[in-house]
Amino acid sequence: MTSRIVVPLDGSEFSETALPVADAIAGSLGANIHLLAAGWGTTVEELQRYLDAKATTLHCPTSTGIAPDTFPASAITEVLETSEDFVVMSTHGRSGIGKALLGSVAEDVLQRTDRAVVLLGPHASGFTSFDGGLLAITTDGSPTSAVILPKAASWAKALGMSVRVLTVTAAGGTPLGKDAPEDSSRAAEAAVAFLTEMGVTAEAVAIIGANAAHATVEWANANNIALLAMATHGRGGIARTAMGSTAMKVVHDAHCAVLVQKASL
Repeated sequence: MTSRIVVPLDGSEFSETALPVADAIAGSLGANIHLLAAGWGTTVEELQRYLDAKATTLHCPTSTGIAPDTFPASAITEVLETSEDFVVMSTHGRSGIGKALLGSVAEDVLQRTDRAVVLLGPHASGFTSFDGGLLAITTDGSPTSAVILPKAASWAKALGMSVRVLTVTAAGGTPLGKDAPEDSSRAAEAAVAFLTEMGVTAEAVAIIGANAAHATVEWANANNIALLAMATHGRGGIARTAMGSTAMKVVHDAHCAVLVQKASL
């Protein structure tokens, strides 16, 4: 069955910044797009006209759905059908299904599903293309942070991207969130080996910083990373609890979309 990308819209231009990102991913992965809206003080007919108009701007097969009087996170997760379905959504929407994203809605979506979620924060730059760009994967040496690798590898290959595997260490060389420096180094080397075996060009990059989120975002923004990928429910470092402080900060400040995968460990 063809996978679907669920894109929640709330009628704002901000929520619509997810559309070109979803369209590009769908085109490369052979996925369909499902536009989803909830009532925000207008009629179902008006919502349908709005979704139909947005559907005409996309290049991939697109369906639409309206979920009136439904809690936003429930509306989003209930339309996910197959294990390959995922969500692409902008954050910091002002109303309707986009309200309080990066807060309760985004966190609730991640808690309710183990599907991938692509988030675009308020500082995300205007999207152009993934093709030929860089995908950065974060790791802290924990098994949790490695959960993102299979999906990141398949996406990098489909989107025509090279990969950088990021570890963040303090000035003294200790990886943030891990006690043993060799764990982080081995994890990065293992990730590069896995990606290479999958046919993806990859290399490890060690970043120096006092804060994992700040260091990751600064490096990603400075190097024009097109997509960041990270797992949640880690115990520290970059792969912290689901939409916890580290992941939240990365999504909020990154200039690119962030692929987040919840680990079921």
